[in-house]
Amino acid sequence: MPINQDEADGERPVDRDLDDRQADRAPTTRVTPLRYAGIPADARRLVDARRGLERWAVAAGIAPSVVDDIVLAGYEAMANAAEHAYRLRPGTLDLLATSEDGEVVVVVRDRGDWRPPPADPGDRGRGLLMIRSTSEADIDSGPDGTTVRMRWRR
Repeated sequence: MPINQDEADGERPVDRDLDDRQADRAPTTRVTPLRYAGIPADARRLVDARRGLERWAVAAGIAPSVVDDIVLAGYEAMANAAEHAYRLRPGTLDLLATSEDGEVVVVVRDRGDWRPPPADPGDRGRGLLMIRSTSEADIDSGPDGTTVRMRWRR
């Protein structure tokens, strides 16, 4: 009988539905806010922040399916900033994640320029749609950069 890679590594497969049901009954774990300031706006440098966001969300006791949405949307916001905000010049971005009062908030901020999505994105350009479909998102852009604020109910 074949085993999956998780089992080969000594980990058991996760039943997401069961984990979500258990998380609904589990008490909320208080965690300090997660802050990454001055992350180089280079897609290759975002992996550590993505992993840190995932570890933070898991430590907060958030349901696994919501953790997946938080990590997906948070990483997409960081990747968008890295790819679009600075265009051929160096820059940085910040990540802040908080969990209080039954709500998780993740904020990604850059100091670059906003580039409106093209009318026809071709086979790309669906990052903002994905962010908005997995979270309650507000995007504020101006001369000092762009802030993407994403929220999830616990």
